Amino acid sequence: MANKKSIYYFLKKLNTITGYKELARELTINLLEICNAKACWLCLINFETGKVGMKRFQYADDAIDDIELHTEAEKINTIATDFLTNNYDNEEVIEYFESISITDKIIEPVIYRNNLLGYIGLIGGSKDFNEEYRDVVGIIAENVNSRLEIISMNEENEKAMRERVEFLASISHEFKTPLNSIIGFSAVLKEKCKDKDNLKYIDNIAKSSKFLLSLIQDVLDLARSQANPMEIKYEYFRPKEVIKDIIWGFDEERKEKNIEFNYTLTDIIICADLRRFKQLIYNLISNAIKFNKINGKITIVTYLNEKQEFVFEIKDTGDGISKKDCAKIFNFFSQVNRNQLKRQQGSGVGLALCKTIARAHGGDLNFKSRLSYGSTFWFSIPQNPPAK
Repeated sequence: MANKKSIYYFLKKLNTITGYKELARELTINLLEICNAKACWLCLINFETGKVGMKRFQYADDAIDDIELHTEAEKINTIATDFLTNNYDNEEVIEYFESISITDKIIEPVIYRNNLLGYIGLIGGSKDFNEEYRDVVGIIAENVNSRLEIISMNEENEKAMRERVEFLASISHEFKTPLNSIIGFSAVLKEKCKDKDNLKYIDNIAKSSKFLLSLIQDVLDLARSQANPMEIKYEYFRPKEVIKDIIWGFDEERKEKNIEFNYTLTDIIICADLRRFKQLIYNLISNAIKFNKINGKITIVTYLNEKQEFVFEIKDTGDGISKKDCAKIFNFFSQVNRNQLKRQQGSGVGLALCKTIARAHGGDLNFKSRLSYGSTFWFSIPQNPPAK
């Protein structure tokens, strides 16, 4: 008789399985033990190709060298698979499985979205094996069907994500080529132009092109991080110099709004991904300027906290964020306070990317804000040696 505790633990474990190979391995090993069978196997059909997509046999320890048993199991599998792939009537296939599922054999169909995807096969060591374990195999098969639905949906989502990343990579390449030309020719025109009014127009062309170029890269980076874990390349550097260079790079934008910058930067050496670190700093400072008021203030501090994490904190006196928008501040393509902030230029990508970068380092990005009174954002990066 099947051990109820073993069934319970297997069904619990089944809910954690995320792939077809893992499912096949765990199912055949556990079902063999639960039913005290001699042989157990799983066969799944790939409907796109019409061929066997997954097949795994498992034999009991005392049956590993039983050539006759192996031959019988392979023969049943060949006949059942052939009938399954050449017959489109589900009822006929199920009836056929029932006809060969007798005495010491159990052939249980695997159903996915009302379609036959394959079957579970078992051979026992006694004539009453079918009668004793048929219901148990049926219950487990129903749970397998449900798990296959989830695994398939996850794989479809991953495939869609990969296709989206490939599409974004393709169009970003197409966009980057003309944008780089616009930025390059703008620089040439700026050198040759003597008229102040025209210089302003050329400068606006260059700024808009650079903004669009950075936006395209941010969208692509975020899409890639959603498809696969973000790759972090650790190196040692002084964040003080990096942050000061980025602040100076925003000098013109700061002067346009007469924003006062105050910063206290700890002069230490940290370990992080330099390129990703620059993205973090650039996006946070850009937002602080973008959503600040005329004659506003920005205060930046860096330090090591009690956990030996590097912390970057930036405070502005800008528009702030309403309570109802706080929950979606880090959502992909979500820009808060849209009605009030139509004057601002933004995509809603930067903060989502920043949080992804911070978490990829093992840290996090957080904020506090009050509408019309400004915001404070801070991120932490652990300074433990990265695992190799």
